[in-house]
Amino acid sequence: MAWDKTKPENDMLLINFPPACRANWDAIELGTDPSLLITNDKVSPSAGIVDTKLAQITTPNKVHGSALTGLASVPSGAGVLPAVNSPNKLKADASDTTPEYLDSLIDSNMFQVSAGDQLQLKDGGVQTQKLEGGVSAPGNNKAYGTNNGGTKGFFDVVDLATNQILTGQKTLNNLKLGGNADCDKKQLVSAAIENRTFDPDTPVTGQIWFRTDV
Repeated sequence: MAWDKTKPENDMLLINFPPACRANWDAIELGTDPSLLITNDKVSPSAGIVDTKLAQITTPNKVHGSALTGLASVPSGAGVLPAVNSPNKLKADASDTTPEYLDSLIDSNMFQVSAGDQLQLKDGGVQTQKLEGGVSAPGNNKAYGTNNGGTKGFFDVVDLATNQILTGQKTLNNLKLGGNADCDKKQLVSAAIENRTFDPDTPVTGQIWFRTDV
């Protein structure tokens, strides 16, 4: 049955009214007549159709990118943007074959990106020869720091428990002991007694000095 908006007529005989109405009701139920289809013009701007009434939109070109909002709420695991949509490579993925995407975002003097998209310290990481004043093989019992002149480099380590310098023979200038000097039964080689031109005012027990003015 086709929809006929002229039926029933105002002057239609009562006997003809039921079939005319039934024909239009059948057309409404079928809903295929062009005059009965819901078009954009028939939907009010204030209709406010809730999304539960809508099917999922999967057809290409049905949603424009400018209509997307709330991207921070995209569920985890929803997928990554295609590379063509991410020219600045904000994120790496397994199919990314251009590991230089971070070059403009990192200090390339300190870091590098590997071919497998791994952020690394540049040129093999921290090495002793890369330190200021450093060397590739500083030797045993050395620590990196500054000396009393502020020079950076590797210097002898002092064992804080025994106050021993953990290396071989070293020259120490103006060494001041806060306790006894225990030579551990070793010789005191090339030692010299204190040279003075006057006697100390308050010598301590065991103190030895040599007067050079007499």
